[in-house]
Amino acid sequence: MKIILPRVAAVVALAVALTTSPAPAVASATCSEMRVPVATAVDQPARHRIWGRLCLPAGRTATTVHVLVHGLNYSHVYWDFPYRRHHYSYVERAGRAGHATFNLDRIGVGRSSHPASGEVTTQSNALAVAQVVAALRAGTAGRRPFAKVVLVGHSYGAEVAILAASRFHAADALVLTGTSRLKSPSAAALAARYGQPVSEVPRLAAQVPAGDYGYVTVRDEQRPALMYHRPAADPEVIARDSATKETNTISELMTIGDAAAPGVSEAVSVPVLFVVGDRDRLICAADANDCSSPVALVRDQRPYYPGAPRVDAVVLDDVGHAINLHRRAPMAYIRMLDWITRNG
Repeated sequence: MKIILPRVAAVVALAVALTTSPAPAVASATCSEMRVPVATAVDQPARHRIWGRLCLPAGRTATTVHVLVHGLNYSHVYWDFPYRRHHYSYVERAGRAGHATFNLDRIGVGRSSHPASGEVTTQSNALAVAQVVAALRAGTAGRRPFAKVVLVGHSYGAEVAILAASRFHAADALVLTGTSRLKSPSAAALAARYGQPVSEVPRLAAQVPAGDYGYVTVRDEQRPALMYHRPAADPEVIARDSATKETNTISELMTIGDAAAPGVSEAVSVPVLFVVGDRDRLICAADANDCSSPVALVRDQRPYYPGAPRVDAVVLDDVGHAINLHRRAPMAYIRMLDWITRNG
């Protein structure tokens, strides 16, 4: 990995510059869209592209960038929701606070490349994120190099972030939302029954390789059951969330455990923050973690991160799994940005 990432960074210098285009600015930030060339394996050329939007705070020089990694069946929309953005956009809130963000579509999702589904695994996701980080550090993605990178991952995106930080040293800090080492077996079994072929969703079927049945999605009517604590969410948000759902691959589901393999979290050597909702059926259920307090959650997670200089936690009251899409999302942003300011 110490060999492949510098090579990729060198290759993207011209390619990123040629594919950078202006995008609408968020409040207090200037944004540009770009596509970063990536490989899906260390012995392959960078023949795929990760799409992302880099937002720089207006009037300030940010030396740290937050790389935002969404979960399964989401895209960059999760971090920059197109409804009441002043309330539901982490990108917007970070820009107002003077932070730079790179909000991406993971490999096989949205505006990024869609390789054969068998190539889209947890490992290839982590490698792709690591190559984006290398480009941001080198200054080939953006106007200048960033000195530090914080990986901010949600759910499956948090697993990808853990693996990228462990295997490829791709972060100076980790913010992990909607995840923990232990997941509820009963909730995971429920989620497994909600799959839907992309062939039933023309918008998504048009994105993936023809005849590739390894790309799947989730059924609209079932999505809220695991993603939300309904009393604490706006019905309009839930509806728009379903309307903008994305794909995942069977290979991602089969390899999701890679981030929990022996030695992975133990090799993380940067500060870690966990952010969970106390009504998260996957993380805070009776057959998962003790989310009664941040202290209790840290007590559960700390043993898995012996090399991290610190492990902290935030537990949000009356919030389900999709933290960004609950009414209390701004409280999560405040706590996350404050922690990053102190530890990023």
